[in-house]
Amino acid sequence: MTIFKAYDVRGIFGTEVTEEEARRIGMAFGSWAKGGKVCTGRDTRISGPSLQGELVKGILSTGCEIKSYGVVPIAILSFITWKDGLFAAAYISASHNPPEYNGIRFRTSNGYGLLYQQTDIMMFYREGNFLKGQGQVVENDAKEAVLRYADYVKGKLRFKRRMNVVLDVGNGSASAAVPLYQKLGFNPIVLNAEMDGRFPGRGPAPGEESLKAASRAVVENGADYGMGFDPDADRGIVIDDLGRVIPPEKVAIILARRRYHPGDLVIAGFDCSRILEDFLTPEGFNVRREKVGDVFVANTVKDSGAVLGVERSGHFFLPEFQYSDDPFAMSLALGEIISEGQRLSELIDQIPDYPYVQKSVRIEGGQDAVARAMKTLSRDLASLNPDTTDGLKVVTPDYSALIRPSNTEPLIRLYVETTGGSPEGEAQKLEKMIRDAVMP
Repeated sequence: MTIFKAYDVRGIFGTEVTEEEARRIGMAFGSWAKGGKVCTGRDTRISGPSLQGELVKGILSTGCEIKSYGVVPIAILSFITWKDGLFAAAYISASHNPPEYNGIRFRTSNGYGLLYQQTDIMMFYREGNFLKGQGQVVENDAKEAVLRYADYVKGKLRFKRRMNVVLDVGNGSASAAVPLYQKLGFNPIVLNAEMDGRFPGRGPAPGEESLKAASRAVVENGADYGMGFDPDADRGIVIDDLGRVIPPEKVAIILARRRYHPGDLVIAGFDCSRILEDFLTPEGFNVRREKVGDVFVANTVKDSGAVLGVERSGHFFLPEFQYSDDPFAMSLALGEIISEGQRLSELIDQIPDYPYVQKSVRIEGGQDAVARAMKTLSRDLASLNPDTTDGLKVVTPDYSALIRPSNTEPLIRLYVETTGGSPEGEAQKLEKMIRDAVMP
C-alpha cells in the first residue's frame, strides 16, 4: 500500500512510514524549497520525535533554514508559516488515525494545505537528484507561537462576557492551545490534557461517541459550549450547552448567518449535508461543493474568494483569520456570537435535523480492489445518473447518497441522508451493493 495519499503521506509507523522514508521525503521537500526557510512541527504520537528528527535531517542536507517546533497544533504552525513569510511547512501527524499510524502533512507559504503531488516534491523523491547544502535549524517554543496567534486573533474578536468552555484536547497537540483561550478571557475546563500519543483518554477521533465525557462536562459545569479536537488540531467538533454534539454544517450555517452576508460564497465538502443549500441559498448565500479532503477544500476557498469553508469531518476555514483549516478561529468566532446573549442550543434549534447515516466498508485487497469495486458500482448505478465529482452521488427529492473511496485507507465510505424519515433502509441496500461489488 502506497504511503503517498491524495494530500499527505500516511501509514503504519515502522512498516509503511519509516524513519528512512521520512529522511528521504525531507530531502525531496528541502530540494523543492531550494534552500529556503521552512518550519516543522508534530502532534503527540509516540513515533513523532524520531520521524521529525529524520525529516529535519533530510531537509538540512539540502541547505534549508528550519524553524522547528515540537508538539504544536498544525493550525498554529500554519499561522507561523504565513506570518513569518516562510516557504512552506512539514508536519508529522496521521490526523485522526489510530496511534500506530503516522505521516507527513504539508503547508504552503500561505499556511493552507499543499497539494504536494502537484509540486516537484514527488519528482525529487522519485529521481533522487537532491540538492546539497548545509542547513541550520532553530528550535522554537510552541507556547510563544500560541500567544502570538492569540494576539493576532484578539484584534478580530469582541467578546461581550466571560465564558466557560470545555476543551477536550484528546491527549493531542491542542493541549498546547489552552493558553489561547485563557488569554482571550475564557474559563477553559480541560479534558484529556496530558500529551500522550497513545490517546488513552478517548481515542484520536472526536465524535458523538468519543465526546460523551466532554458532553457531560459541558452540562455539569454549566459551560456555554464545548470543543473536541483531533491529535493535530486541524478539526474541531462543537458541543452545545445542552451537551449535544453538533454537526459541522449547522455550525457553518450559524457562522454564515451571523458573521457573513448574502452574496458571500461558502465552500462545502462533497459529503456535507444538503441542509447547507436548503438554508443558506434562500438567504442569498452561494454554496459550492468540492471534493472531500481538507486540502481540496482549502485550495478552493483560497482560489474562489469564499468567506467560509466546511467539511463534515470538522474542518473549518475562515479566511478572515487565515487560509488554513483552523478549529480555534471557528470556536472563537462562535464564542463571539454566543457572548451576545443567545444560547448556542437556541441557535441550533432554529435549524432542523436531516437524518444522516455514515458507514465505512473495509475492502480486502487494498486500493486496487477499491478501484475495481468503484468501477462496478459506477456501472450498476448508471441509470440513476450519479454525480461523479468525488465518487458517486445520487440525489432524489427524498434522499441523497454518496459512495466514495477513502483518501487515506482501503475503505469505501457511504453517506446517506434523508429530508424526512430514516435513511437506514436505503443505507443497508447500498452497503449490500458495495459488498457485492467486491465479491469475486
